[in-house]
Amino acid sequence: MKLTNRRHLDPEALVSAVRALEALAHERTVARLKLEGDETTQNPQYNHSNRTSEGQYVLSYDAASVFLLETMVSILRQTPQHIEELW
Repeated sequence: MKLTNRRHLDPEALVSAVRALEALAHERTVARLKLEGDETTQNPQYNHSNRTSEGQYVLSYDAASVFLLETMVSILRQTPQHIEELW
């Protein structure tokens, strides 16, 4: 017998879960931008490799933020009828 792990959330709970994950990912990104921006301001030699040829700043890879985004996508994939509402 094969057991499957299915998540059944009512639409309101689904919206809340995805919005919470989105907020966490956004909060992490903003915090990293501020932290790395402060380090750049205090030390102009700091990490020039994070700048594009146009001078725009690029954040380094963050596994936790990627996990949050992958979790959001996983929830949405399981409930395609709500993608328009949530994405």
